[in-house]
Amino acid sequence: MRRADQHRNQLIRTIAWALLVLVVVGAGIIYWQAAAPLNDAKKSAVAMAEKYGKLKSTSAFYWYNRQQTYYTVAGKNQANQSVYVMVAQKGGHINIYQQSSGITSQQAQQTVKSSQHPRKIVKTAFGKWKKQAVWEVTYVNKNGRMCYTLLSFKNGSLVKTIQNI
Repeated sequence: MRRADQHRNQLIRTIAWALLVLVVVGAGIIYWQAAAPLNDAKKSAVAMAEKYGKLKSTSAFYWYNRQQTYYTVAGKNQANQSVYVMVAQKGGHINIYQQSSGITSQQAQQTVKSSQHPRKIVKTAFGKWKKQAVWEVTYVNKNGRMCYTLLSFKNGSLVKTIQNI
């Protein structure tokens, strides 16, 4: 009887490990497939930024999705200037902004921290709202609700806020 119990316990452990491996592999495959469109968009945006924005190096990638979807690549161009190259998802229209002509992602986050006192900042994205370059700061407020604040890239002023989603 003891030997049978040991055999049964060993079989249960083997099945548990096999199930764990299947769950981990399955989750990895699901994540990879879910991330594939964004990874493809990032590769395409970086290629366009290198070609049309003359980027020689990249330092960040932002995905913005409000009225329209924009992919922005931050980096240095061939003249060694820090720029943002914004690529519209539809039509591929490109805008290039000197990083020095506006506020940074960190400054946008700090503005939201000072004014909204969020529990957590989820992400920051660079995009356009009504033809104006903006930083979108996504955060969780004190009540645990998702919020968005759009700040002008040019001067950091409040453009729009969406609270308690």
